[in-house]
Amino acid sequence: MTKNLPAIDQLSLDEKIGQLFVPEGHGVFLNEGAAPYRRLERFVREQHVGGIIWFASNVLETAMLNRRLQAGARVPLLISADLEAGMGMRFADTTFWPSAMAVAATGEPRLAEAEGREVAIEARAVGVNHILAPVADVNVDPDNPVINTRSYGEDPQSVARFVAAFIEGVQSEHVLATAKHFPGHGDTHVDSHRSLPVLDVTPERLEAIELVPFRSAISAGVRSIMIGHLGVPSIDPTHAPLRADGLRENRYVTGSVESAEHSTIPATLSRPIVTGVLRGRLGYDGLVVSDAFDMGGLTEHFDAGEAAVRGIEAGMDQIMFSANTDAAIAAVKAAVASGRLPAARVDESVRRILAAKAFASYDVAEDEEILRVVDSERSRRVAREIAAKALTLLREAPGVLPLQKSARVAILAVTDFADLVNPMAELERELRLRLANAPRMVAVDARSSDAEVGAAVEASRTADVVVVALAIRARSGAGRLAVPPAAKRGIEQMIAGPVPVIGISFGSPYVIREAPKVPTYLCAYAPVPVMCEAAARALFGEAPMGGRLPVTIPALFDRGAGIDR
Repeated sequence: MTKNLPAIDQLSLDEKIGQLFVPEGHGVFLNEGAAPYRRLERFVREQHVGGIIWFASNVLETAMLNRRLQAGARVPLLISADLEAGMGMRFADTTFWPSAMAVAATGEPRLAEAEGREVAIEARAVGVNHILAPVADVNVDPDNPVINTRSYGEDPQSVARFVAAFIEGVQSEHVLATAKHFPGHGDTHVDSHRSLPVLDVTPERLEAIELVPFRSAISAGVRSIMIGHLGVPSIDPTHAPLRADGLRENRYVTGSVESAEHSTIPATLSRPIVTGVLRGRLGYDGLVVSDAFDMGGLTEHFDAGEAAVRGIEAGMDQIMFSANTDAAIAAVKAAVASGRLPAARVDESVRRILAAKAFASYDVAEDEEILRVVDSERSRRVAREIAAKALTLLREAPGVLPLQKSARVAILAVTDFADLVNPMAELERELRLRLANAPRMVAVDARSSDAEVGAAVEASRTADVVVVALAIRARSGAGRLAVPPAAKRGIEQMIAGPVPVIGISFGSPYVIREAPKVPTYLCAYAPVPVMCEAAARALFGEAPMGGRLPVTIPALFDRGAGIDR
């Protein structure tokens, strides 16, 4: 479609306020009379929202919806998606790329740039013009349950280089990149989906660690920065009260929250952080968007309307995924009418939104072109290169590698995907392709009993080698990263037995702390098919291993560790 942006003085106050909001949707088949479609169409046509953010979606259906919604919008929409790990992170049947930590393990920022460019090309084809990546958080805390491998590592200068490279790749295709989660979510051990974390550091430490990648992003010309739900008491000590109405709108937690009673105001609602630090100290004048406003770090403290008003007062330009978008819009209108929120403050954000929209591409490719562009061989080739170069060998017992085709292999897949298909099925398939005897795999998770794990241990004693595949990864709302206790006991029994054990982390590399005596240990950083293929090739000596660990694993491995093989 042809981009035709109105001037700000051509917009009514209702249209301006609508531009500050981005409701969520799923890009799946929706009949035009179905309630989910009518809801999205109403947001665009009647509430004049500034964009849509897509979650779990399909490629062609999303493209069709984007065409229709853009056609109904007076002001072209920013269409957003979290594509930190490629299209596969949100779009079914496309490649789920290696994690950011895997990219950093390659030591090659050019691969972050290549990934950014390929992902932007594919996103643009389906009409997504606002990528909510890269993660610019410096993962200082090994127990961080929500950032972890989503980060490029623990060294701020290294993270800064990869962040800038990814941004340059994305924005070379006229798609907006987004550095997140300002001012830095990497040294927190509470998941902001569940409750409000606190980054309790000095301003000097913030400058030396957390802000370094964001400065790099700004220097790289990043068009969008996302603010995280986390308190920073050294910048804004204002207490964040629990909701007076006692209501719970936290879809991530049904029980008590972890730290809400002692939290300070989240950065998303803090003028000293958004306007003072980001706008003032860092000099950023681009688009500022929020992390999802339905997250527990916010909903435990404020209802949708009050949260939206406070966020805009703080300096937010767009509110992503409010817990109640209609109520939030109504609250902002009421705040402007009462004089609490000056109309000039709304205009400031609308000007930035229109400037961001002036940069973005709005063309949605025809279906035939989408079939050629999305998940292309060129794109998959870059993903495979990252996976191959990321694989990090940290410990090797003599004589175990490479595996022989005649070996009898047992696989213990330890996952935290209790509600999903076993993500290690792809590893089993890759090993099966290479072995004369089919491997035997047992999958265990937090529901597995000692007896079930014990049976797997006994079965493994007849194998020549055991592969323990640890698919423990950061995911929204999980709250913690840990090997299930029964699985941990089983791994210890295997290590103590006569059969060689190879541990592979297909997620957080830090999980070796729960099985520190595993004699051979590899980091694959993500439980995705492209990493499973890379691991299998490396195990059989078909490809070298040369990745370097981007983080420190306390008492075990320093950052930069890795054995060339």
